[in-house]
Amino acid sequence: MKIRKILLCTDGEEQTAKAEDFAVGIARSTGAIICSLYVINPFLKKFATEIYAVGRDEYRDYIDKTLHEEGNKALKEFGDKACDQKVKVIKKMRYGSPEEEILQEMEDEGYDLVVIGSRLLADWRSRFESYNLPEKVFKKAGRSVVFVR
Repeated sequence: MKIRKILLCTDGEEQTAKAEDFAVGIARSTGAIICSLYVINPFLKKFATEIYAVGRDEYRDYIDKTLHEEGNKALKEFGDKACDQKVKVIKKMRYGSPEEEILQEMEDEGYDLVVIGSRLLADWRSRFESYNLPEKVFKKAGRSVVFVR
């Protein structure tokens, strides 16, 4: 299997840094292009409709702006890291359920490899409280997916 296009799901979190390094290493050795995807999860905005106070619209605007800034920061930081390693990166931002948006991106673009950072869920409570995005994507993915811890 020739790897030409890698989808890297990034969020700027600590566990993602190892996945970023892994994707860069694969891209350097294969000459692949990395698409760095950041998904803005609208979950936080859901609570704005519950606020019946003055300033609700300003709150929604603030949340939107903050989520976009976080996404742009994560994409820029990874882009700089990849550029230092002479790896070509395409940056993308999508809006919606992370699971659905990642799967849709995979379907739309036909990546050869998908890389997702994952953290070890040590006990039943952390597994219960976790959204466990990597597992949800893995169960539905029709492509090669690598989880990096």
